[in-house]
Amino acid sequence: MKALEKRADISAAAKAWQRTFREGAEVIGTMSGKDVIWHDRLEIWGLFGKTTGKGGIERDWNAFGQQPHDFRSNIVVEINQPPRGIDQNLQAVFAHDEKGQLWLLHQGRMSISGSRVTEADFIAATGLKPSAVAFSDGSSRDYHPVANLSAPASLVQNSIAAFMAKCAQARVTKLAKGAPLPDLTKAQEWERGLSPETSGEFDIAPRAGGKGRRGHGDIWKALVAQLERRNVPHSNDRVAQYGPDLFTFGVGPKVLFEIKSHCGAHDIFEGVGQLNIYDQLLGSGYRQVLVVPKGMGRLLPATLAALQIDVVEFSSVGRKIEINTEALGKVLK
Repeated sequence: MKALEKRADISAAAKAWQRTFREGAEVIGTMSGKDVIWHDRLEIWGLFGKTTGKGGIERDWNAFGQQPHDFRSNIVVEINQPPRGIDQNLQAVFAHDEKGQLWLLHQGRMSISGSRVTEADFIAATGLKPSAVAFSDGSSRDYHPVANLSAPASLVQNSIAAFMAKCAQARVTKLAKGAPLPDLTKAQEWERGLSPETSGEFDIAPRAGGKGRRGHGDIWKALVAQLERRNVPHSNDRVAQYGPDLFTFGVGPKVLFEIKSHCGAHDIFEGVGQLNIYDQLLGSGYRQVLVVPKGMGRLLPATLAALQIDVVEFSSVGRKIEINTEALGKVLK
């Protein structure tokens, strides 16, 4: 592949990328004064902003995540290309392949809490093989293809979601610091097979949208805070395109959590299915836990117990979510 280096060419490529990503999306908030664009069918968001780089030159700053809340602290990957010329210190580049098609590529480097994911870390965690991109000065550098920007918008969006899943996988692997993690290959392959563009028949929507989605994020944060207080290793990033809400890893018990902001029949049936499917796809042997609002009826917990699914309730106190810590402690033993 051959890198784009002229300002006009890079600007045109960036506009095409933003246009295709925005198609079919909704705005769910802002960060740094820019729209955060959410794709409900893929459960990913993106932001196209600006920042000042070296030498005071303005450049694009493009952030992407999977959790639709606390956007800055939930960035999975930045995909930032230089505004012109050659700058291999930035992670991304636009390039043309031998057929003249336009591609977005990324080196695989990412910043995480207290560390960095290097290009070697990314390859080791994901198994992806980079492609060589040539520059006008005769140099070349390896980059991972993110999306073919010459393809239809829906396919571009699918490709970005799939690359983000790999980025999340690399982040979790780095943060685990050698602790045993599940093999996520089956989950990722299965989820890619559920793409509505692949089947052409229906959309897969594991979670409700709108206000319920935002409530889901508040519960997720409260659960994460409780796990962090207990020093329980867990995945803060969604490790596949949809992925379980949270799972624990390491030397302790393996626990899968599925959060439901409501506890109607549909929500519970959906949660039970998700827990069982993800348990199998992640290698089985997980303790399955539904996290639901306080006040579930007496019959349903008994039924779930017969299915070997535990329940951890939460309650809303004003604007604060409180997790039942006693129940949580029991499922983590």
